[in-house]
Amino acid sequence: MVSNLFKKKGKHKNKMFQKGDLDLHQGFKNSYASRKDQEKFGADAGYIFDKELSNDNQQVYFNPEKKKLLYSVTGTHNLSDIGTDIQLMRGKLKDTKRFKQSQSTLDKAKEKYQPESVTGYGTSLGGQIVNNLDVDRRITLNKATPIFGKTSKGEHIRSQGDIVSIFGANAKHAQTLSGGGDLFDAKTWLNAHSSDSIKGKGFRFG
Repeated sequence: MVSNLFKKKGKHKNKMFQKGDLDLHQGFKNSYASRKDQEKFGADAGYIFDKELSNDNQQVYFNPEKKKLLYSVTGTHNLSDIGTDIQLMRGKLKDTKRFKQSQSTLDKAKEKYQPESVTGYGTSLGGQIVNNLDVDRRITLNKATPIFGKTSKGEHIRSQGDIVSIFGANAKHAQTLSGGGDLFDAKTWLNAHSSDSIKGKGFRFG
């Protein structure tokens, strides 16, 4: 299992996320951005930010022309999330207030917009929440994964050196991107877990 910290699973998919109107790195970063910046995200590509349904934990974007709904779920970003993280590692994520809120907001967004497709995306805790939501497409980065946790069908990226997603390293739908660093250096773990680990790779979605 320790070897999976730096294991590159299979051949790197050079064509991964080459199509789309939005930059995936910016999409992940945006979930932690200020409300003002979140309102601007995706506007150039025709996506409208839903101020009513969005909050610090999840953001809703809809493209009326393409009938596409984007649902972004933020990772750990406050003290209350620590309790959610603990429940996640115990396999009890669906029992948490955070998960129920995300599911409820998604249901409201679907009812409001009647989209033809829904893409859910998130990092770390947000990635694991997305992993359990009813969406058409799942995109996660360094998804927090409990021991014996299941990975749903989707596009799950993890960075070499990330320990938060290590228990999902061998999942069928997971792709480990090359990286590197000192196994015993905490900086390696932090850098690998950051969404900046995919910065500049040209990954797109939407």
